[in-house]
Amino acid sequence: MEIKTLRDKEQELIEEVLTKTDWNLEKASRLLQISLSQVKKKIREHGLNKPDEPV
Repeated sequence: MEIKTLRDKEQELIEEVLTKTDWNLEKASRLLQISLSQVKKKIREHGLNKPDEPV
């Protein structure tokens, strides 16, 4: 049985919300109930990129 870390679960949730909102950060911040700046910070922390953006 694999137990995921809180960081892993956080990343999964952020990725899921970003996908569902088509990377609309304002919508994502409302759904996650965190500020827009926190969403941007979490994206940087987890090294997330829009699917159509080059790495």
